[in-house]
Amino acid sequence: MTGQLGPYALTAIVIVTLIVVYWFAPRRRAVVVARPFGLAALLGLVAAGIGLSLWSVSLERSTLTFERQSSPLAIAIAFDLSPSMLAVPDPDFDGRHPPRFERGKRVLMEFLATLEERREPVIVTVVGFTKRASVVMGWDRSTAQVRDILDYAVAPDLFGSAGTSFEAAAKSLGDVYAMLPAALQGTERKLAIVVSDGEDTMRTASFGYAEEELAAEQFDTIALQTGFINRNEGIPVYGSVGEFTGFRPMRGELYTVPDTTAMSTLAEASLGRGLHVHAEAGDAAERMLEFTVGVEDARTPNAEVLSTLGLFVVVLLLCALILR
Repeated sequence: MTGQLGPYALTAIVIVTLIVVYWFAPRRRAVVVARPFGLAALLGLVAAGIGLSLWSVSLERSTLTFERQSSPLAIAIAFDLSPSMLAVPDPDFDGRHPPRFERGKRVLMEFLATLEERREPVIVTVVGFTKRASVVMGWDRSTAQVRDILDYAVAPDLFGSAGTSFEAAAKSLGDVYAMLPAALQGTERKLAIVVSDGEDTMRTASFGYAEEELAAEQFDTIALQTGFINRNEGIPVYGSVGEFTGFRPMRGELYTVPDTTAMSTLAEASLGRGLHVHAEAGDAAERMLEFTVGVEDARTPNAEVLSTLGLFVVVLLLCALILR
């Protein structure tokens, strides 16, 4: 037995064993036989209840348990390394917040850690992009290694002054999937995660080219949007003792505005499924996990589980009436 079915089956075996022990106690058996319904009717009712409970649990097993896939899930992460990803809200009005890239990285780390906890087989690569793209980490089956790279390599020193090109990001995704190990080239389990605030600072046609690139691809796409929508954010400048002194102008503007339309469009551009999620949302990692592996978090209460447990409690009460 696997998943939720095992504990129920074990409980049923214990109950049946207790009933058998009770059956071989002549004095107690005589009391039960003397009852109006008779022992056979009561045992039949209990057996039917236990059977119905086990049958119900076995039907629900697919929604309550997680089954490992034989082929790894190929995840390609394209991380925006443009200056706008360093933006934060004004700390004098909104308090201290991590920069946009840290918010996106935090959600990625939680997502990957949960995949590791569930023992989902994965193979991951990380690409950094501005107006050009380059591989930060080649394909690797260790999510711990990937999280280390994200934690230590994706840092402020990695961000230059170049703008963002989603065309470069889209091309890089196609290129890294072409570099998958030969044994995985045919897998349909491919997921691209684009982490960005959505600001494409290249020519207008660049975004159209990005859509065309993605439209030719078969992988699922998650657009992980960073950047607050309801408050101004800019690239901070700090003084000699770490005090905030203002925002650095970028292209003549103090503030940088996330483009939610662009990220939503990217999520739906490829032939696979798409998801647009905000890094600042508390359930971002959970939504990514559900989209990717299609299961519920076992820690979340489930109405079907509660109804099945209720049915099993009824069976236990019937057994208690026999064994009292």
